[in-house]
Amino acid sequence: MRSGVSIEVKVLFDTNFLMAVFEKPVNAIEKVEELLEIKVRPVILKSQLRELERIASSDKRQKAARIARAVLEYVKKRGFEVVEYEKEAVDDAIVEASKREGYIVATNDRELRRRLRESCVSVVYMKGDGKFELEGYQP
Repeated sequence: MRSGVSIEVKVLFDTNFLMAVFEKPVNAIEKVEELLEIKVRPVILKSQLRELERIASSDKRQKAARIARAVLEYVKKRGFEVVEYEKEAVDDAIVEASKREGYIVATNDRELRRRLRESCVSVVYMKGDGKFELEGYQP
């Protein structure tokens, strides 16, 4: 092993995953690093940030707005890499970006997980008991 070389993997965090871990306060990045046993470089799409900002400024869903504001602060504080990847639908962008860039995706969305599995993309998700699970990862 060469000294000074740090190996890391890029993980694209889906909006619903980040909001879910804030409902059960968990350090998402640390938990994913423990699961993968490697340093994680967190990634989020610019379109997801816009989605979070929309939720954060909503008057109708106060709890969701509060969680979205906390997620936005977390993304800023933890230095997420923000990637511009424009598609009509956020899920389409996540699937395409993860296939093209080789991201692992952290999501709790069942339909998105199915699409990612079909595209041979590794997925991290949170089970009902708060434990993280990994599908399809090949180091």
